[in-house]
Amino acid sequence: MRGLLSVLLVVVGGCYSYVAVGGSAPANGADVQVQLAAPRDVVLQDVTVHGILALQGRLLAGGTDSVAVAVVRLWGQEGRTYEATGIGVSLPRQDIAAVREKRASPMRSALVIGSGAAGIVATILGVATRAPPTRGRSSRCRDTPRCSRNRRDRARRIAR
Repeated sequence: MRGLLSVLLVVVGGCYSYVAVGGSAPANGADVQVQLAAPRDVVLQDVTVHGILALQGRLLAGGTDSVAVAVVRLWGQEGRTYEATGIGVSLPRQDIAAVREKRASPMRSALVIGSGAAGIVATILGVATRAPPTRGRSSRCRDTPRCSRNRRDRARRIAR
């Protein structure tokens, strides 16, 4: 049951995507990804991470001259990903190439709901059309060579 729940959470998590924000700024508290114009050093309290190209987190404040983000993930120049603990970072607007906001994707959501409904219907139909259990020998044993050989041997012993 836990496995099914974890798969469901991963699939439902896939219903979201990051969408480029046009002229309007996202509301404070929104989940955002910030793409930087050039690689930059980001200071996270006592640690400085060098060559950061993008970061992800919760928007703390978005002004005309800077953007403040509680950072949870950073992407470096060499393709590495760094985890953070929600430390606030302020970025000047001129260093930002793009801001994307996390939003529900209607197409992905419809696909997940449709495939989930189809799975439920297939399960119900599969259970409803299953033949009742047979008495005596197992239905799996009927067509296997081993079971056929055992029946022949038994018949020969009885015939003697």
